[in-house]
Amino acid sequence: MQIKGMINLGLTLAVLYLFSSMGGAREEDSIQLFTNGSIYIDTVQKADNLLVKNGVVEAINVSSEQYKNATVIDLKGSAAYPGFIDSHVHLMETGYFFYVGANLIGCNDSDSIARVLAEKVKSIPEDGIILGAGFSLRDYDNWSLEDLAKIDNVTGSRPAFLGDKLGHNAIINSAAMNLTGLNPATAVPLGGKMGVEDGKLTGMLRESAMTLPGNTIFSLFNSTDIKAGTLILLRRWASFGYTGAVDLMGGPGVRLMRPDIFYELEEEGALPLRINYCYTIFNLSDVDDAARYRGNDTDMVRFVGCKIFVDGAFAGGQAWTSWENLQGNYGLQEIYTDDIGGPEMNLTRIVERVEEYGMNMHYHVQGDRAIGAVIEALDRVSSDRGNLTGVHTLIHMGFPSDEQIEKIRKFNGHVVMSVQPAFWSVENDTAYYYGEHNKDAYPIKKLVDSGIPVGISTDFSVSPPEYSPATMVIGVAVTGGGDPQTYLPLSVAEVVRGLTVGSTAAASRGDTGVLYQGYKADIVVYDQDLYSVPFYKFSKDNPKVLATYVGGKEGYRAT
Repeated sequence: MQIKGMINLGLTLAVLYLFSSMGGAREEDSIQLFTNGSIYIDTVQKADNLLVKNGVVEAINVSSEQYKNATVIDLKGSAAYPGFIDSHVHLMETGYFFYVGANLIGCNDSDSIARVLAEKVKSIPEDGIILGAGFSLRDYDNWSLEDLAKIDNVTGSRPAFLGDKLGHNAIINSAAMNLTGLNPATAVPLGGKMGVEDGKLTGMLRESAMTLPGNTIFSLFNSTDIKAGTLILLRRWASFGYTGAVDLMGGPGVRLMRPDIFYELEEEGALPLRINYCYTIFNLSDVDDAARYRGNDTDMVRFVGCKIFVDGAFAGGQAWTSWENLQGNYGLQEIYTDDIGGPEMNLTRIVERVEEYGMNMHYHVQGDRAIGAVIEALDRVSSDRGNLTGVHTLIHMGFPSDEQIEKIRKFNGHVVMSVQPAFWSVENDTAYYYGEHNKDAYPIKKLVDSGIPVGISTDFSVSPPEYSPATMVIGVAVTGGGDPQTYLPLSVAEVVRGLTVGSTAAASRGDTGVLYQGYKADIVVYDQDLYSVPFYKFSKDNPKVLATYVGGKEGYRAT
């Protein structure tokens, strides 16, 4: 009886062990072997093959005979690189505007805007809201009541909110003013301006003034449409060669904060690239709001930290400079470095709070005084705390001085940059504001040579779609925007490094940018080796993106 009982106990324990083992078993490892192509594991080093296990690089140059169970990814002679990251882009808000709104790219006066809106209005119900994006004006302050009347004439009683391609200016119609209660006596936030003529609003809102109607109008946006518009652009960016992006999710007057949509797309298996998202802040209290997004990171969606505007748009004449521009001013500041505007608007206090939360921050700086304000705040906080712990990314870097670049170097990697070579081409009429200073606006080559990590990006929609493919960014960068005497060109390797290692730094990551052991298997595959293509042959379609892989999973496949 005793022996029989022991046998029964042994059988019971065996069965329990079997079921517990089954319950705790994980899915079979996913093993892939990328082979038969030029595989760059960083900017210059190549490997014969790449072994990927569960989305992470396991090894390079392995014996294929030892991994017969691996799924073979035959590159068929093509060229593979660490996945490219667009380190500054606005896919969510821009995607929504273009999905439901009027495409105003190419419109540069009230007549052309009105013509596009007249067609769009036909599909908008009487109680609907008209959106649009992409227009560009030579002189935004010249928008008049006569221009407003042309917009009112075609939009009628439907409120209209129209953003420009810079994302720093907007036009609203009279119906939108009525909806949001906007009038000439409305207090305008620091860094904002409302157009007024003969005591009446013209409908032109500049920089932070866009928040006044935006907070009301944006609350009416439809989630289904936001998701649909976002997914369209995500897929397009994957086709452009990107495996990741830093989505700023806001501008001077908007904060379209819907990271839940990115998480939903990831759960559905529909997210084609990694998203690193920011929370746009305007004051000290906003930092506390931003902190709510910590701790929700997944494999594909990650919270970077805050983004703040220190000055206005370069191409709109609002870069905050130490010298007077041709319009007789010094641009526009959106924040202070002390308590002169109150503690809420003190950049030093804001940086300190960001550091206390252990977050990172991106700073919009298009003028040397804006850059100087950030350096001053970082210096103060670093001195008080002993060091910086977060990563602070300076976006655009307009008109930096040599002294400022050297100061940035001394932060030992805690201050990095993100630049946009395409601006050399798409912002080609800014001499109207800056004259001879214009050539010093974006000295990207000097920044790269400094040794400071420099991410490369599009800042879509400032860079239009045709300038957003990675190969087009390379084409502009290596030719100096077609004007190498003014803009020192970069090498292809420097651009590739900016799109990989540099953009990884700007995204505050440590697991992408290269294909070394232990790094994410994010890969972009081209039909040609980028280093063998003549400079003049780079375009939005050449070389051709054949596929992208994000964590070893296919994000895009050319048809």
